[in-house]
Amino acid sequence: MAKPVIFLDSSVIISSLLSTTGGSFYIINTLKDDFELQTNEYGLSEIQKTLKNKFADQPNLQNQLFLILGMAQITILPNPAKKEEKQAEKYISKIDAPILASALKHSDFLITLDNEFFNSGIINLAKEKALAIMKPKEFIEEFRN
Repeated sequence: MAKPVIFLDSSVIISSLLSTTGGSFYIINTLKDDFELQTNEYGLSEIQKTLKNKFADQPNLQNQLFLILGMAQITILPNPAKKEEKQAEKYISKIDAPILASALKHSDFLITLDNEFFNSGIINLAKEKALAIMKPKEFIEEFRN
């Protein structure tokens, strides 16, 4: 039986790099065997830019990023087609459209810390496409039950 698929927003991966006690780290390190984890090229690029710009004084985070990607076997999907991004832009900002488009197409869950993903239009669209959008804490609570 195929494992449920989680699309990890860049915010969750960055959070897991910064704290080993939070929900993001728990999902990536503890639940990795029960779920297929993924992000896309756009998300990976976003992570790398954030680490370079906001955490330049912590160069070890780049190494940790690649360790986490490998250890948790996080699949890096190609970016969505421009048509799919444009469709997602009807619901979310242009900078988050590639994340939403990929998650809608490839995943069962989108785990994010970005509040923009929680407006009613996006939640309704996600439900139509059988995608659950959650914050790490919500996901962990649901998974434990």
